[in-house]
Amino acid sequence: MNNLASVETFNDKQLRSVLDNTVDGIVVINSQGTILSFNRACENLFGYAANEAIGKNVRILMPEPYKANHDSFLSNYLRTGQAKIIGIGREVVGARKDKTEFPMWLSIGDVIEGEDHFFVGILRDITMQKEQEAELKKYTKALEDSNRHLDDFVYIVSHDLKEPIRGISSYAQFMIEDHGAEMDADAHHKLNSMLRMSRRMDELIDKLLYYSRLNRTELAYTPLDINKVVSDIIELLEPLIQEQNVTIQIDGTLPTLTCDQARTGEIFRNLITNAIKYNDKKDKIINIGVTTEYAGYEGINVFYVRDNGIGIDKQYYDTIFKMFKRLHARDAYGGGTGSGLAIVKKIISQHNGEIWVDSHVGEGTSFFFTLEEKKDA
Repeated sequence: MNNLASVETFNDKQLRSVLDNTVDGIVVINSQGTILSFNRACENLFGYAANEAIGKNVRILMPEPYKANHDSFLSNYLRTGQAKIIGIGREVVGARKDKTEFPMWLSIGDVIEGEDHFFVGILRDITMQKEQEAELKKYTKALEDSNRHLDDFVYIVSHDLKEPIRGISSYAQFMIEDHGAEMDADAHHKLNSMLRMSRRMDELIDKLLYYSRLNRTELAYTPLDINKVVSDIIELLEPLIQEQNVTIQIDGTLPTLTCDQARTGEIFRNLITNAIKYNDKKDKIINIGVTTEYAGYEGINVFYVRDNGIGIDKQYYDTIFKMFKRLHARDAYGGGTGSGLAIVKKIISQHNGEIWVDSHVGEGTSFFFTLEEKKDA
């Protein structure tokens, strides 16, 4: 008998030690809401000493409206057995002894001993977490506002630049037509250069305007058969495909995804066009397909557009996705503004996807992309 008593005493001391050294607050109440146990973490949380809290109704730890509703919640559970918060953690508000309030995470378990019913609440102060969330929300809003203002600025400035650029182009053309016979070769060369540069500037502004509009237009999501999208783009590019002696192979059946039809078509149009442009082979080959077994993206549809063209040096993998960045001379490989891949990346990002590249100089390039968000491992 003495041995049994000593074991029980040891267990009581051990339990008290565990409770008092637990980071979370732990409070035990009976079916009337009376506090039976109040650990040290609770003392720190609420400002009550254990002997001040024990024997009091747990409502002393609550502000309104929690305080007024608590007894009815408790009696309803005891009467019906229908739990609203038992076994489910949730965010609530606690009230300290000095009446100040703070957010906390509360999870409640119930214990039945014969006819007695007890409730164990585990409490955690989440003030810092809520402050961090508020700060993150504030930062995110500021970033969104900044991006929107920048986008508005780009749109307005680009739009306003078009009129004087076109005016310069028109006047240069008029000079050539009206006074061409009176000008020497050097004057002709300079005016033609002015025409060429103004047209290029107009093209750059058009691309910049389109890029900024991507943030202004909502995506029209719809179930989309990617086979049909790719087929339509290939048909659209048929004259270029025949002229450049291109063979396009579709590797298997492509899936149906919920995407924006026009934007998804633009992704494939840009990637296929680039695969044709940046290819110096006599027989140009492009493979288009999808895999769900790409390392790190298992279960996700990873599309690819692969060519046997000139390839891209690894040091430029990031550069190629930046606006107006070309790796070659302005007029090399058919020319261009260097905006295509930046637009592709923006569209893919709007679909919560990613794009990346793998390439070998002189052998070819593979662009991989997703049109759905990567799942967490």
